[in-house]
Amino acid sequence: MEKTKKFYKHRLGLGLLKWMANNKAEMEKNKGAKLQLVKSLRGLESASGVSYRIIQGISKGERSPEYTTLEAIAEALNVKLSTFLEFCEKISEEEIFQVIEKTNSQKSKSKK
Repeated sequence: MEKTKKFYKHRLGLGLLKWMANNKAEMEKNKGAKLQLVKSLRGLESASGVSYRIIQGISKGERSPEYTTLEAIAEALNVKLSTFLEFCEKISEEEIFQVIEKTNSQKSKSKK
Protein backbone atom coordinates (compact mmCIF):
# COMPACT_ATOMS: atom_id res chain seq x y z
CA MET A 1 0.00 0.00 0.00
CA GLU A 2 1.14 3.51 -0.77
CA LYS A 3 2.11 5.80 2.11
CA THR A 4 -0.11 8.85 1.92
CA LYS A 5 -0.72 11.81 4.18
CA LYS A 6 -3.42 9.68 5.80
CA PHE A 7 -0.78 7.05 6.68
CA TYR A 8 1.42 9.61 8.43
CA LYS A 9 -1.49 11.18 10.32
CA HIS A 10 -2.52 7.74 11.57
CA ARG A 11 1.07 6.92 12.53
CA LEU A 12 1.21 10.05 14.68
CA GLY A 13 -2.21 9.38 16.22
CA LEU A 14 -1.37 5.78 17.00
CA GLY A 15 1.95 6.86 18.48
CA LEU A 16 0.18 9.34 20.74
CA LEU A 17 -2.28 6.71 21.97
CA LYS A 18 0.50 4.17 22.54
CA TRP A 19 2.64 6.70 24.42
CA MET A 20 -0.24 7.50 26.79
CA ALA A 21 -1.03 3.80 27.23
CA ASN A 22 2.61 3.29 28.22
CA ASN A 23 2.31 6.16 30.71
CA LYS A 24 -0.83 4.62 32.17
CA ALA A 25 0.88 1.23 32.53
CA GLU A 26 3.92 2.88 34.14
CA MET A 27 1.68 4.62 36.69
CA GLU A 28 -0.11 1.35 37.48
CA LYS A 29 3.22 -0.41 37.92
CA ASN A 30 4.56 2.31 40.24
CA LYS A 31 1.44 3.19 42.23
CA GLY A 32 3.45 4.37 45.25
CA ALA A 33 5.66 6.71 43.25
CA LYS A 34 4.50 10.23 42.52
CA LEU A 35 4.83 10.09 38.76
CA GLN A 36 3.59 13.07 36.77
CA LEU A 37 2.64 11.33 33.53
CA VAL A 38 -0.16 12.26 31.16
CA LYS A 39 -2.39 9.22 30.69
CA SER A 40 -5.52 10.55 28.96
CA LEU A 41 -6.53 12.92 26.18
CA ARG A 42 -8.19 15.22 28.73
CA GLY A 43 -5.03 15.18 30.84
CA LEU A 44 -3.02 16.04 27.74
CA GLU A 45 -5.37 18.93 27.02
CA SER A 46 -4.80 20.29 30.51
CA ALA A 47 -1.02 19.80 30.46
CA SER A 48 -0.40 21.09 26.93
CA GLY A 49 -2.93 23.87 26.48
CA VAL A 50 -4.00 22.23 23.20
CA SER A 51 -7.77 21.81 22.90
CA TYR A 52 -9.29 18.38 23.43
CA ARG A 53 -10.89 18.52 20.00
CA ILE A 54 -7.53 18.98 18.30
CA ILE A 55 -5.85 16.27 20.39
CA GLN A 56 -8.72 13.88 19.70
CA GLY A 57 -8.46 14.62 15.97
CA ILE A 58 -4.72 13.91 16.04
CA SER A 59 -5.24 10.67 17.96
CA LYS A 60 -7.79 9.50 15.37
CA GLY A 61 -5.52 10.37 12.45
CA GLU A 62 -7.91 13.07 11.27
CA ARG A 63 -5.70 16.13 11.83
CA SER A 64 -2.28 17.28 10.73
CA PRO A 65 -0.93 19.22 13.69
CA GLU A 66 1.26 22.28 13.36
CA TYR A 67 4.82 22.14 14.66
CA THR A 68 3.98 24.30 17.68
CA THR A 69 1.13 21.94 18.58
CA LEU A 70 3.47 18.95 18.43
CA GLU A 71 6.00 20.80 20.61
CA ALA A 72 3.31 21.57 23.21
CA ILE A 73 2.15 17.94 23.21
CA ALA A 74 5.70 16.60 23.54
CA GLU A 75 6.44 19.01 26.38
CA ALA A 76 3.27 17.92 28.18
CA LEU A 77 4.34 14.29 27.72
CA ASN A 78 7.71 15.27 29.23
CA VAL A 79 9.65 14.09 26.17
CA LYS A 80 11.69 15.70 23.41
CA LEU A 81 9.70 16.02 20.21
CA SER A 82 12.41 14.11 18.32
CA THR A 83 12.12 11.21 20.79
CA PHE A 84 8.34 11.13 20.44
CA LEU A 85 8.57 11.16 16.63
CA GLU A 86 11.15 8.35 16.70
CA PHE A 87 8.72 6.38 18.87
CA CYS A 88 5.98 6.94 16.28
CA GLU A 89 8.28 5.87 13.44
CA LYS A 90 8.91 2.52 15.14
CA ILE A 91 5.25 1.54 14.77
CA SER A 92 5.02 -1.08 12.06
CA GLU A 93 3.49 -0.18 8.72
CA GLU A 94 1.25 -3.22 9.02
CA GLU A 95 -0.23 -1.96 12.28
CA ILE A 96 -0.84 1.49 10.81
CA PHE A 97 -2.54 0.07 7.71
CA GLN A 98 -4.74 -2.11 9.97
CA VAL A 99 -5.85 1.00 11.87
CA ILE A 100 -6.59 2.79 8.58
CA GLU A 101 -8.64 -0.17 7.31
CA LYS A 102 -10.56 -0.35 10.59
CA THR A 103 -11.26 3.39 10.45
CA ASN A 104 -12.40 3.16 6.83
CA SER A 105 -14.74 0.23 7.55
CA GLN A 106 -16.24 2.06 10.55
CA LYS A 107 -16.84 5.15 8.44
CA SER A 108 -18.49 3.12 5.67
CA LYS A 109 -20.75 1.36 8.20
CA SER A 110 -21.83 4.68 9.72
CA LYS A 111 -22.79 6.00 6.25
CA LYS A 112 -25.24 3.12 5.70
